[in-house]
Amino acid sequence: MRRTDAAGRQSKVDHVVVSVRGLDDAIGRWSRAGLPAVPGGAHPTGTANALVRGPRDAYLELIDVVVEDSEHATARAVRARPGPLTWAISVPELEVCRERLLELGLETGEPVESSRVAPDGETYVWETCEIAGHTLHPFVPFLIRWKSGMPLGPVGGPVISSMDLEVPDPAWLREVLVRCGLAPDESVPGTAAVTDGDLTVRLREGSAGVVAVDWAIGPPEPHVLLDGLVCNVRWQADPVGSMPHG
Repeated sequence: MRRTDAAGRQSKVDHVVVSVRGLDDAIGRWSRAGLPAVPGGAHPTGTANALVRGPRDAYLELIDVVVEDSEHATARAVRARPGPLTWAISVPELEVCRERLLELGLETGEPVESSRVAPDGETYVWETCEIAGHTLHPFVPFLIRWKSGMPLGPVGGPVISSMDLEVPDPAWLREVLVRCGLAPDESVPGTAAVTDGDLTVRLREGSAGVVAVDWAIGPPEPHVLLDGLVCNVRWQADPVGSMPHG
């Protein structure tokens, strides 16, 4: 069962981060493949992004360094690791989640506030928190709590329905994700998996981190390789209902 806070909010898979070289070129590649990427704005870290979004919480972020002399840890990671970079879980209460992880023997970093100014002038603000000292780790997610969150994407936009991660110890990571508020998913026989109610995360042995994303609404090609990430598309006839994000 998913854990919720007193207001009934629950943890959700928030986004997948893909490092690219040349943000405008990446926007064109993804959009031509039928996964429209929309400029998202710049970060104080010296990076900027574009977002592939639909009417659910989870989205995909394309990120590139736009301030060449930035030595921020995020900018260094984006430079060093092109392709799938990391992923995030949105939690309603960071401190509660940190306590649950500490019970498992995992210390977390102090929450760090950040922001982004969107092209339309809106400012979005959030806090992030690293797990066990991992900065933008390939398979250990970071935690995010939105203070001023984005609205959801267009009703007809692409929706992430599931994702695949290669990790050295799937059982361990599943327990970590359950502590973060996701629920064990027993619908995938023989596979360690969790769900947030909308999206399934499948874990298998390996070390590559995020390797594939399944889209419920998307382009006609069933398999597209974009910036090192396999995108598997499943058409969905009915539009997904819209709920506020963040």
